[in-house]
Amino acid sequence: MRSWHRHRPIPTNNNRALFLFTSLLFSSSLLLLLLLFFVFKTEEQNTSSKTTTVPKMSSLKIVDANLENFAKVFESFKADAAKQRANLILFLADKDPSTNLSWCPDCVRAEPVIYKKLEASSADVALLRAYVGDRPTWRNPSHPWRIDPIFKLTGVPTLVRWGNEAIDARLEDHEAHIEAKINTLVNGE
Repeated sequence: MRSWHRHRPIPTNNNRALFLFTSLLFSSSLLLLLLLFFVFKTEEQNTSSKTTTVPKMSSLKIVDANLENFAKVFESFKADAAKQRANLILFLADKDPSTNLSWCPDCVRAEPVIYKKLEASSADVALLRAYVGDRPTWRNPSHPWRIDPIFKLTGVPTLVRWGNEAIDARLEDHEAHIEAKINTLVNGE
């Protein structure tokens, strides 16, 4: 007795193994073809991007400071300023020890953008990262960099261009993540 399906016969025990084998072979062949397609496509994209990318010959020198050692580090930074095309100071919030992220959401947003633009710059750049302290320290109205006559910080992050013993330009906390403004600041325009 043979049972017929509407479109094709249901496989019997004798040819069920053959049916499963051919189905599996067909499926694995398709997967292999898809895998090869994506491997070659990815390799083609990587090859084309390697040939069109021109490496920048910039030099990024980063120095860190905090409230305790800032005066000493800043003096050294100023002494080396003539060796660099751009001298920048980035005032940042400290990292929260429990999360290893900055307690300041604006710093978390701006930092990667700033580093990306500085690394892509063709200019030789010196960057002094000045950490303002934890949240209670920064919130104090008499924080040393808030009342400093040169820096007059109002928020973090603040990115300043240092030149001729003074601040040439600055990006405040609300604009320190904007790529075009970072480029303008680095290039001294």
